[in-house]
Amino acid sequence: MTLRTSSRTVTFVRPFTLSGIDGPQPPGTYTVETDEEQVDGSSPPVHRRIATMIRLPGRPGSGELVQVVTVDPEELSAALLRDGASAESAEADAAGSERSEARPGEAPGQPAPRPLDRLLEGWRYWVATNPRAPAWIVAIVAGILFAAFVVAW
Repeated sequence: MTLRTSSRTVTFVRPFTLSGIDGPQPPGTYTVETDEEQVDGSSPPVHRRIATMIRLPGRPGSGELVQVVTVDPEELSAALLRDGASAESAEADAAGSERSEARPGEAPGQPAPRPLDRLLEGWRYWVATNPRAPAWIVAIVAGILFAAFVVAW
């Protein structure tokens, strides 16, 4: 099987914790690597994620410069979303923005989320966890439009 590794950086503006990591980690920019293997017999080539790792600073007193820890990619995405939401609310608090009244089921003092913002947040999360899926969606929609054009003609 063919293996490939992709690398990206993520930035946390607040301390964060993930399972498998001892204690909270400081805010900063971290490198995340994803190992994938090619599934045999697939056309076009399809890759399956086999591991996601994050590079963290070495533990104090251990002599390590860097530690690489395997993490759950969905847990990492959720931590990034929480971090982004907490950063946005901290910026809004610092700016002294006015808060709308809380609706039933919402935390008091939090602004009501706009439907478009919720849709975009969900879309960004989905694209981050399914990087190849948007290309397939475009191909399927183009096929449907082409078929509709042929039938109408």
